[in-house]
Amino acid sequence: MKNQTTIKILLSIGILASIITGLGEYLLHYLPEGPAGEVSMLNEVPLKRASLGHFLAIMGAPLYIAGYYGLKELFINTSPRLAYTLFSLGTLAFFIGGIWISSRYFGAEVFQKSSMTADYSFYLNSYEKHYQVLVWALRILVLAISTVYIILIFKNTLGLAKYLALCNPFFILLLIFSTLLWAKPIANHLTPIAMNVAHFIFFTLILYNVKQIQTDQLIKT
Repeated sequence: MKNQTTIKILLSIGILASIITGLGEYLLHYLPEGPAGEVSMLNEVPLKRASLGHFLAIMGAPLYIAGYYGLKELFINTSPRLAYTLFSLGTLAFFIGGIWISSRYFGAEVFQKSSMTADYSFYLNSYEKHYQVLVWALRILVLAISTVYIILIFKNTLGLAKYLALCNPFFILLLIFSTLLWAKPIANHLTPIAMNVAHFIFFTLILYNVKQIQTDQLIKT
């Protein structure tokens, strides 16, 4: 394994990204009555709160790249090609995610100001075609990230626990969205920030395992 301290710092920055971006997205999206549609929720969010969330989210999102760089460094000896693929997919995903999240406050302001006017449908259709479609691109990329990650976990000789393959971002996202069926009060808080919660769990579990490997190595020496 490459410099473990560097890897731990980079993974910790990824965790920080999930916290900052998650807090921003929570301020942008949370509704007490529960998650509305991914676009229609913007009709209801308080603009003052959403404005603060906008700035937090766009400050936090680029930090995800450091977390994925840490994963690249972690897996580089397992498979350089797959490690770079994982980093490239993660970087692309959060570039797209950053563009999407940066649209949310302005979308909320436009929809709320144009509500009950003839222009509302035009703005709604335009937003869905040019920005909301990015969410589906992001989800496809997260599925690709998770597939590459699972392969790396099973190929690794670092001592990383094989259960980590199950703890991939896509599976965690599915688990989070499943709370809409069996834990609605929790879902009201988790689903508006699902991608950030998934990555908080994802990076935290990997960081824990890296620290555990380092501890085991110290004990053996």
